[in-house]
Amino acid sequence: MPSRRSWLTDELVRMSVVAFGALSVALGLSFNYYAHPFPWLGAGLLLFIAAAPRVFGIPLPGKGFASFAVGPGIAAIIAFDWAAGALVAALGIIVGDAIVRRLPLRNALSNAGHFLTAGTIAGYGYFGLLDGQLGLAAFSSYNAWRLGALIALYLLTVNGTFYLQLKLSPAIAWVDARLTARWESTVAVLATLLALGALRLAYSQLPPRTMVAGAIVLTLVAVMMHWLVRQAAVGESLQLVQRLTSAISARPELHLALHDIQRLTRSLVPWEQMGISAYDEPSKEFVVVVDTSPDVPVGARISATEGMVGSAIRAGHAITDLALPRAQRPTDSALRSQIVLPLMYGPKLVGIWTVRHSRVEMYRIHDASLLEYIAPQLALSLALDKLIQPVVAASADMTSHVESITATTQQLHASAQESAETARRLAATVRDLADTLSRGAESARTAQTLADSTVTEGRVTQQSGGQMLDDARVVRDATEQARTKLTAAAAVVQQGADQVSRLREISEAVRKFGRTITELADQTGLLALNAAVEAARAGTHGRGFAVVAREIRELADRSAAEAEGMDGAVRDIRATLDRAVALMQRTRSEVLSVADASGDWVDELDRIVVASESVASAGHRIVDTARESADRSGMMSRTFAEAKDEATRAASETGVVAGASTQQEGAIDSLNGAATELSATAQALAAAVAAVRAGR
Repeated sequence: MPSRRSWLTDELVRMSVVAFGALSVALGLSFNYYAHPFPWLGAGLLLFIAAAPRVFGIPLPGKGFASFAVGPGIAAIIAFDWAAGALVAALGIIVGDAIVRRLPLRNALSNAGHFLTAGTIAGYGYFGLLDGQLGLAAFSSYNAWRLGALIALYLLTVNGTFYLQLKLSPAIAWVDARLTARWESTVAVLATLLALGALRLAYSQLPPRTMVAGAIVLTLVAVMMHWLVRQAAVGESLQLVQRLTSAISARPELHLALHDIQRLTRSLVPWEQMGISAYDEPSKEFVVVVDTSPDVPVGARISATEGMVGSAIRAGHAITDLALPRAQRPTDSALRSQIVLPLMYGPKLVGIWTVRHSRVEMYRIHDASLLEYIAPQLALSLALDKLIQPVVAASADMTSHVESITATTQQLHASAQESAETARRLAATVRDLADTLSRGAESARTAQTLADSTVTEGRVTQQSGGQMLDDARVVRDATEQARTKLTAAAAVVQQGADQVSRLREISEAVRKFGRTITELADQTGLLALNAAVEAARAGTHGRGFAVVAREIRELADRSAAEAEGMDGAVRDIRATLDRAVALMQRTRSEVLSVADASGDWVDELDRIVVASESVASAGHRIVDTARESADRSGMMSRTFAEAKDEATRAASETGVVAGASTQQEGAIDSLNGAATELSATAQALAAAVAAVRAGR
């Protein structure tokens, strides 16, 4: 749905009808749209008749108000022409609303503006466009349809502009559109017929006595019609009230019926905030039970002697802010109009009901009267709420406690069954424990025997460890001595190797000497050869020298042969010496390896000595531990025997506990049955409370 234009407001409609009506009437009067000569007496009478229906109008629920003033307005147009007739009707509305009804002048002028506009539009259309007749001629058959058009246009205009303003107003409360339209249409038709009848009687040429009688009859008919319409409208208003009271009666608890109260109250009067408070007689205050305003918390207290509340209590009936002097009316911008209704349960004051609105002078006395029809039922609901709430709370608590008891008894029943079963299992377990303890005592005696044997074996181990320690120390000393001797032998072998190395150097010198002899023999042979050549060259003189040369040569050959033999011998000696050096080096290495191994053996023997000492010490500990184990085994044997006796007694007592658990299970079964009966009683109480809530 498209949103409303921001400029389209009820104030715009209000100002428009007033301005249009005033300007149109002023122009109409300036152009002589009034009867000539003007009937001032008739005008005064019609002004009075137009004001009277405003005082004795038919108030409808919400902002509805059915008035017979439309009849005098139509009659004034026919009698005085449209400008003067609209002005007379508007002045009658102002007099009736502002002076007699005591509405704000602003509201009176607004209502008069609607009648001015309707008179201007309908009157100008009737006289200017349809050429309607004035005065007695208006009742001719020729003018009948024009007269009907005037009436229809007048009613449509006055109601159209008025309801357009209400539609745009935030104070709209057309609680039942069909009811409002039905009764305002009925009043409009009756008012028009009465006005036309009175006007026709005024234009008739009857004798004065007959006219007076006719006027009296018309007045009585008007009074009777007004009374019948008012009673019928009140009857339909009471039907709305009956719907609200039925909704309240259907739910005696106030907090359950609150939504219906709020919804259906809006079908009677408009409201923005609503509150219901209970009366606290000792403190002379009202305690807020519920309030739609977030600024009024539940439990807040209101004085029963001050403000509108105090005025309503003193008056003993519903009042609106209009009942207060203007200086005492609310001026708060958020709360400017309200209805306060005392809630009486018989002669007793039980609470207060407030309906509030932010619009100034929103509520009429009629609105307070409508709500006052609901007050007794609301008072009864508030009183019943005080009585029912403790019962409901007690019922809820009892149901909760019964459920808790039932759940607890069920848990106890299950626990009792489990306890009985556990006791039976415990008895069997204790008997098994007694058998186990018996076997444990036997095992303890066996352990004691084994511990005595361990003491004997430990003593043997202790002696063997001591002997092993002595032997290990002897072997370690012998090995240490052997390592020392091997180290010395390795030094001797190293010295022999050094001597053999020097012999190898000497054989090298001999070999060099042999090579020198060989070289000398070679040179000697060359000299002998040269000498033989020279002897041959000398002939006989050199024969002796040739013999010498030959001997020298032979000597040189023998020297060379001996030198070669010596060189071979030296080489053999050198090879033998090399092998001797190598053998000595290997011997030294082996001796050193044995010496190093002897050192490792000494280390191992040291560890053997330490281990032997540990074995000897362990032998001591084995003896001590075995002796202690034998003592403990004896104690365990005695303890197991005592525990066996205790377990036998515990098995007997556990059997008694199992029997008691079985008896407890039976008692809890009885308690569970009682809790079930109590639960049924609580359910019956809850059903009774539900029946009270439902009103059965």
